[in-house]
Amino acid sequence: MSELSESMIQGRLKEAMRSRATDEVMVLRGVVAAMKNLTIERRGVAGGASGELGAAEITQILRREIKQREEATAFAEQAGRADLVEKNGQEKRYLETYLPQALPAADLEAAIARHYEAGAASIGPLMAKLKAEFGARLDGKLASEAVREFLRRREGT
Repeated sequence: MSELSESMIQGRLKEAMRSRATDEVMVLRGVVAAMKNLTIERRGVAGGASGELGAAEITQILRREIKQREEATAFAEQAGRADLVEKNGQEKRYLETYLPQALPAADLEAAIARHYEAGAASIGPLMAKLKAEFGARLDGKLASEAVREFLRRREGT
């Protein structure tokens, strides 16, 4: 998939509207609205940057949207609503197609070890180095768990 950008998401929304893919249109409209809200928030901050959002910011929005679908699925399961469970599952899978390819666990472990050896010996500095190195490909939650596990193993030895 090409680089994530506002124009790519907007273009895909137009295609979905032309093909009358209502489920895709609803999901993409939510993403576009979240992107617009973030742009407005950035302008509101004193000296805030304007212009298009970067791939990392759009990835963050997509992950937030996916998390919302996961939470909605959990509530739907509790309520016994199989139709909503399926609908939220489809929307989540659709949103996941826009995420950059996930970072392999072996690459993440190697990067953690490399940055640890270079002097980043706690969670904060390690996470900062990983975010700088991998950007949008880094899943913060998984990386945090991997860093914690790495540090736990190091302290145990």
